[in-house]
Amino acid sequence: MLKLGAWDEPMRRAGIRRSYKAADSCIIVLDGIDIGWTQISVRDADYNIAQIQILEEYCGLGIGSQIIRDLQLRAQNEGKTISLSAVRTNRAIELYKRLGFRIIDSEATPIIDMVWEPDSDVC
Repeated sequence: MLKLGAWDEPMRRAGIRRSYKAADSCIIVLDGIDIGWTQISVRDADYNIAQIQILEEYCGLGIGSQIIRDLQLRAQNEGKTISLSAVRTNRAIELYKRLGFRIIDSEATPIIDMVWEPDSDVC
């Protein structure tokens, strides 16, 4: 975010407090250790991934991929799409692309919106 010139820690924290929904949130546990959390909203036509946060030392182990693949199977069975937004510099964007998400507006900045559709080959 510093590269984007838009980092404001108090504003970021306030935004998280405003958008946090306890009912949509789950703790990610691996071998009895809390390693992150998700916030996924269930809506009429889609699921929205608001947050997938995994502690740095557990990144790159396929945990986020598995969470998303499980959600894709559920969405596929229900005929729903999956949407998410990410800061353009977020390294997870490449993961989302590998899992079949597409960018809705490639010119958007600093936040891009992505969508996965149930007819996608990746799941």
